[in-house]
Amino acid sequence: MAWARFESPAPGFKTADYEARFARFPPGFGPLHDAGLNQIKIMRDRCRKHGMQFLVCLRMNDRHGISQKAKFYVENPALRLPGYPGGLDYKHARVRNKVVAFVAEVLKRFDVDGIELDYMRWCHMFDSSEAVENAPLLTDMTRKIRSVLDAAAKTRGRKKLLLSARIPQTFFECRRLGFDVKAWVQERLVDYICPSDFFFSDFNIAVDQYVALCRGTGCKVFPTIHPLIQVNHPENIEPEHYRALARGFFASGAAGLSIYNYQYNWRRWTGGTRGLVDGWPKTLSWLTELKKPDGLDSRSREYLFVPLWQIYSPSGVAKAQRIAFERKDGAKGDAIGLRLFETNPKPARTLTLEFKSRGQAESDRLALEINGHAIPADSVSRTFDADGQNAKEGRPCGPYHRYVFRLKHEWLKPGVNLLKVVLAEDSGKGDKLITGFDFVVSVKPAAAGR
Repeated sequence: MAWARFESPAPGFKTADYEARFARFPPGFGPLHDAGLNQIKIMRDRCRKHGMQFLVCLRMNDRHGISQKAKFYVENPALRLPGYPGGLDYKHARVRNKVVAFVAEVLKRFDVDGIELDYMRWCHMFDSSEAVENAPLLTDMTRKIRSVLDAAAKTRGRKKLLLSARIPQTFFECRRLGFDVKAWVQERLVDYICPSDFFFSDFNIAVDQYVALCRGTGCKVFPTIHPLIQVNHPENIEPEHYRALARGFFASGAAGLSIYNYQYNWRRWTGGTRGLVDGWPKTLSWLTELKKPDGLDSRSREYLFVPLWQIYSPSGVAKAQRIAFERKDGAKGDAIGLRLFETNPKPARTLTLEFKSRGQAESDRLALEINGHAIPADSVSRTFDADGQNAKEGRPCGPYHRYVFRLKHEWLKPGVNLLKVVLAEDSGKGDKLITGFDFVVSVKPAAAGR
C-alpha cells in the first residue's frame, strides 16, 4: 500500500504528501526509513527475488480517523464527501486527476509490475444519491490510468503492466456505488478484479457471476479471503475455513485468491489479543497450501455461512444472511442459499450441517429440506442452550436450539444449495419470530470422522 488518505508512506513524491506516521507502524519500517532506505524498493526487490510480481496499491478513499488530518483533505473543504468524514468526492476533477498524477509518478519512480485500485477503502467515492449517474467519471479515470500504465510499459519495453481493482462482492453493491465493473472488464481496462467484503470472509460470494462477466476478456477473478468472519466474532478463522473458501472459489472458476488484512493472524502487528502469538511466519504456510486446489479434496474443511454484519455493511448493503419467518407464516417458512461444491463422493468423507435457531418453544418442531430433499426427522439432533451465546463464543444472543444432521452427497448440487426451514409443529407458546443463523457445513475425510 503506497497511497491512503491522499498521502503516501513513501517519501519524495511531488503528487502526494508524506505520511511520516506510517513509517512507525509496521515493525522494522522505522529503522529502515531512518537509515535512508526506501521501503517500496526493498519490498519490490524481495518480491522479485522470490519470483513474485509487485503492485502498488492505492486505498482510493480511506477514512480511518487520521484521514481528517491529511493535508489535502484539510486544505480542500470544497472537495470533501458530505456525510463521510475523511472522504473526498470523486465527482470533482481535481480529486480524480490527483489519483492519475500519483499513478504516473509511481511508475516514473519505481519499476513496479502494476497498480491496484482498492475501492473497499472506503467504498463510497460519491454521495449515494449521485453515485450511479457519476459512474462514467470513475470509468474515465480508469481509462486514463490504463493509458498511463500502457505508456510506461512501452517505455520499459514490457508487454504490459497490470491494473487491478478491489471491489464489492456483489454486482448490486458495485452499481449503487458507481463502479461500472462491466465497462472496466469489457473495455479491457483491468487485468483482474478482487471481489471482497469490507472486512470479512464471505463463503457465499457469487464468484461465478464475475467469472461469467470476465469470460473472453482476459480479465481474471481473484476473490478475497479475510482472517475475520463477522462483527463480534472473537477468533480468526482457521486452516479448515481457508480450505473451504479456496475450494469454493476455485470451483466457481476463480483464477486465484487474494488476501486482505492477513496480518491479523499474528499479534506482532496489532499488539492486541487477536491472532496467534506464533502466527508469524506460521500462518504463511496456510496460504502455501491453498495454491494447490487439487490437494484440498482430501483435507478437512468447514464452511461458515454467518451474518457478516449486524445489519448494514460499510458499503451500505444489508449482509445479515439468515432464515427468519413469523410464527403465523410457519407453514411457508424461509430458505437460505449455501454455496457448496461437495457433490463428488470421492474421496470418502462425511458432511455435517448445523445451525442455531431462536424463537421456539420446547414442543415446537421444525422440518428441514435441502434442495427439496426432506431431512428425516430422526436423523436430526436438536439440543437447547439455555445460556445462549456470550461474546467469547461468537455474536452474543439469548437461548437457542442447535440443529445438527448429516448431509448426503446426492442431495447436493454444485453452487447454491437451498436449505428450507418450516415450522412443522406449532405449540403456539414460542416467540412471534423464528430465526435460523450461523450455518456451518463441516467436511471430514472418512478416516478422520471415525
